[in-house]
Order: sequence, then C-alpha cells, then structure tokens
Amino acid sequence: MPRTRGRAAIAAALVAMTGPLLAVPAVAQTATQAHRHDDGRVVSAYFADWDIYGRGYNVKDIPADKLNVIQYAFAAPTFDQATGAVGCSILDPWADYQRPLDASLAVDGVADVAGQPLFGNFNQLLKLKKAHPGLKVEISLGGWTKSTWFSDVAATAQRRQDFVKSCVDTFIDGNIPGLAPGAAKGVFDGIDIDWEYPTQLAGGNVDYGPADKHNATLLMQEFRRQLGPDHLLTAAFPATSKAGDYWELTAAIAPMNWVNIMTYDYNVPGGGVAAPDTLFTHSFRDPNANDPSWNTVGTVQYYLATGVPPNKVVVGVPFYGNQYLRAAGLWEKSDNSGLDPNSLAPDQKPQPTYHDLVDTAKIVGAGGYTANWDAQAGEPWLFNPAGTHNLCSAFNADGTCATPYVATVPTVIAYSDPKSVAERTTLIQGWGLRGAMAWEISQDSDSHALISALSPLLH
Repeated sequence: MPRTRGRAAIAAALVAMTGPLLAVPAVAQTATQAHRHDDGRVVSAYFADWDIYGRGYNVKDIPADKLNVIQYAFAAPTFDQATGAVGCSILDPWADYQRPLDASLAVDGVADVAGQPLFGNFNQLLKLKKAHPGLKVEISLGGWTKSTWFSDVAATAQRRQDFVKSCVDTFIDGNIPGLAPGAAKGVFDGIDIDWEYPTQLAGGNVDYGPADKHNATLLMQEFRRQLGPDHLLTAAFPATSKAGDYWELTAAIAPMNWVNIMTYDYNVPGGGVAAPDTLFTHSFRDPNANDPSWNTVGTVQYYLATGVPPNKVVVGVPFYGNQYLRAAGLWEKSDNSGLDPNSLAPDQKPQPTYHDLVDTAKIVGAGGYTANWDAQAGEPWLFNPAGTHNLCSAFNADGTCATPYVATVPTVIAYSDPKSVAERTTLIQGWGLRGAMAWEISQDSDSHALISALSPLLH
C-alpha cells in the first residue's frame, strides 16, 4: 500500500480485513507524514543459536534480502552471588564461534579452514553482512529462561557499569575469551535486551523486586552511554498495558533506537481455551476481552498513548501457532494432555511453527484440516474433527516420553499466515511505526512466505 495514502484509507483497508478498527490515538494521526521508510524502517527477525540443531537452519538460510536487522539469540548476564562479580556470557560457544562449516553450509560457499580466527555462526554472520551491505546484527541478551541475573546486574551503578562494559567488550569489540583479541569485532552492530521481566518472576528471574522497574531504565541509559550514538540499542517489551507495570516505558525507551513489542503470546496452549497466540484486533470471545490492549492494535495504541513515539515502535509477529486438542472449534474449551513441548514432530508439540504446518506436516487446508479465518480477531485457524496425534502419558526424568500413545481427537491450530502478517504491514505503514520484528526466522516456510509479507516495509 503506498505510503501517501491517508489515515482514512488505511483504516478502511484494515476494516476490510479484520472488522471495525479501534480509534487511532492522536499521536498516531500525524505519524505518516513524520516518518519515511528511508529514515530507518525496520524489518528484523531473531535467529537462535539452536536453529542449527533442530531444523538444521543455518545463517546462509536467512533471507537477508527481505530484512535489515537480525537479533541473535541469546547471550546472558552472569552474577556471582559470593563475590558480586557480573559479566556478559556466551551460551553456546560451539554454535557461536567454534563450529567449522563445510562449503555447503557457508554463506559464500567457502569452507572454513584450520587456523582462521573465527568459526561458527559469528563468522557466517560476518559473511552475510559482507554480502548484504546495510544489514545489521544485534546480540540479544536474556530471553525467557536466561533473564536470571538481570535484576542483580542492574541493582547498583557499579554493577550496571561493569555489566555493560563486559557486554560491549565481548560483543561490540569482539574480545571473546579464548580467541585472539578482536576476533569477533564487526559481527555485532548493537545490543538487544530481552529481560523477562523487571519486577516479575518469569522464566528465570531470581532476585526480582519493585526496584527493578527504575533500575531497568538506568541500565538502558548505561548501555546507551557506553555504546555511544553509532551502535544500536533495542529491547523486547511485553504486550498489553501490563508492560507499564514492569517498565518505565517512555524513560526506558528514550535511550533506545526502537522497542520490539512482543505482540504475541496473548494466549498459550495450556490456557484451556482454543485461542489465537496473537490477535490483530479485539475479539469479544477472547478470555481477556475486557482488556482493550489484549491484541496487537490495542497494544500499539497503549504504547502510543503513554508517549512512546511511533518511530520507536516495532510490532512483533510470531512465526508459530498454538495447537489445541479436544476442542470443538476456535474459542472452545481444550485439553492438551499428552502434547510434548520437547518434541520436534508437528503433531506432538503445543506450538508448531509455520514451517511445521506448511512444509513438514502440510496440513494447511489439507490432510483433513480446513482453513478458517476469524474476522474479528483477524487471524487464521485450522480445524480437524479427527486429528491424529502421537502423544505421551508419562515422561522420563530427562523429558523424553516414557509412555507414548496415539489419539484421534478434534484439533484446532491457530497460527500466523501471510494474510495476517500483511495486516501488520498495513498497520505499520498507516500509523508511521518503525517496523516489524519476527520470532523467529527459522520458523518461516521454505518459501519465506511470512517474512516476505513484511518485506514491503523496506521498499
């Protein structure tokens, strides 16, 4: 959609796709004129170090012509409770910088050779950047399970200073322990903070508390001070108005280039109701329908209303869906007993990827699954009245299945598709937002269908 089209035309297009659009905040009404795509429009995607193991997805597989920022997941803060020492730690040295690649897996088709200064994903990212001038790469710190020590490293001015210094030294200056000084310099153009979440016990927090909220702002300010103006600083922030409980939104975002809003996981597979992981617009049938921010448009409105500038708002897009068993349809009760979160098989996992659905299982509108569209939420979903699944009734201590069984049950899968992703593109263009972020790139189809629906933002 041309950027010269006015707000009314954008709203009309959104209504045609999803139903009535909520009122646009006043701050967004003039955003289209205030921001041009060549002022730094962002299409970013996370690439996870573990992608090389699961799908066998390598840096060379990233469609770098369709995005301009890669967030590399993850590194993590460290904290020694005995000494108080802080640091910034690499989590998978083998994947990151030790693994030699043969020519078939290399970005440029040139195999690694003994004695070179850098191997692994980091070396391939350097090659990818050389092949695509203008591509930026950030190191992402934390995540759901590795935010353990953020509260501690952010607790005092000295710890914040030491922690940021460690991150800059390791990832910006490229001084990785065990390698030649500066061996990884040039891989990363900035730092992305994924603290989940200040003040809250989430996947891994330990010493969380109310002081986190302001300390998180001070941490972002310290990152900007040490990074200077020429390196990227971003962060992943939660969706809904609950974000304001965790972060001082305008103050924490002020030092950043932009904020990646995780406008997904509104509903999760274990919630007991077959509901979309992400909603584009408000649905009265959602279990949290009383919260107007419980959808992508509502979350963006909330951030804008708090004073966050439109050109710092990046909209998160999930490249995965939620699978629900024993559900008669979308918004109906579900029972996911037997699904295995550690499985790589699409019929067994609670959150199959788009790649799972279209390339592996091939069930989008096929194999007994009908494709449906929820006009109010603006999201697609699949239904099979007799979906067959390899399930598990008991697990071993290591997480493997001890007692497998096969069940045929009604199945709902709510997911993202090119049409729902294109809605986000229209929203971003129409409201003058900074761009889009995807979690995560290996979850897209072999044809890159989802990231392609975002790439018009760069043209």
